[in-house]
Amino acid sequence: MIRIPAAALLLSLPAAPLFAQAKLPELPRLMQPRAVMSIPAAAPTESIRYGEAPSQQVELFLPRAAQADGRHPVVVMVHGGCWRKDVAGPELLRPAAAAFLEKGFAVWSIGYRRVDEEGGGYPGTYQDVAQAIDLLREHAEARQLDLTRTVLFGHSAGGHLALWAAGRSKLPAASPLRVDNPLKPRGVVSVGGFGSLKKWQGEIGINCGPDIVQKLAPGDGDARFADTSPEQLLPSGVRTILLHGVFDGVASPATGLDHAQDARRAGDLAEIQIAPVAGHFDVIAPGTAAFAQALAAVERLSNSR
Repeated sequence: MIRIPAAALLLSLPAAPLFAQAKLPELPRLMQPRAVMSIPAAAPTESIRYGEAPSQQVELFLPRAAQADGRHPVVVMVHGGCWRKDVAGPELLRPAAAAFLEKGFAVWSIGYRRVDEEGGGYPGTYQDVAQAIDLLREHAEARQLDLTRTVLFGHSAGGHLALWAAGRSKLPAASPLRVDNPLKPRGVVSVGGFGSLKKWQGEIGINCGPDIVQKLAPGDGDARFADTSPEQLLPSGVRTILLHGVFDGVASPATGLDHAQDARRAGDLAEIQIAPVAGHFDVIAPGTAAFAQALAAVERLSNSR
């Protein structure tokens, strides 16, 4: 009897998959920055400087139609871009500004020094965001802005800064970021944003650079997050909606869920929304279902009591 080695038998078998494989579904085509920039955008009604650095500027967009009471609700837009000038800036949110204008909102789009600009990082980035938001008070009457209906709208890194700005009244007394009587918004919509530098510093490092969190929160130990990480400033007393695309590879839905849970445990009103066919940029791209969710969230908070 001739014995054939098992290995020889295997080699003689016809090539075939060991397991039947079903066809994998295709991922949807997700928006990227270049595609967002191709969407029709609004031109600022005016630009307002609040410092000498090029980034220390606010773009104000005013709607053509007046509200019934003559005053405009306000969307304060805080752009993302990994807290870095070499990634993106306010221009990425100009298409969103056009959509907010169509709904009767005035748009206050703030610029700020980022970590790769002189004076940026800690404390300059935060001080710029605070100063630019509080500057609204000086221009509200002349431009018919209804500050009682102000909603902060932050994307990506701007989501972190918008959530941080909402909690400024809780900043430690010794912090250089603390100011008296910060403007308190009616709500915050964070789209693809981070609610915690402390918890998500690993993910931020992978997506934005290994030194970003250190520049935003310098030092060692957890104390450095006391005045820089939004969850450390809860409860803010500000209603919050966190919207994330289900395919967001920068700030996953887990980051929004985590902050919503932190906010609720602290006593704030907060919710997480998932955009089902969306990534990191669909949430700021008018014409997508994800941006329609974002717009509805802003309108809801603006009209909430």
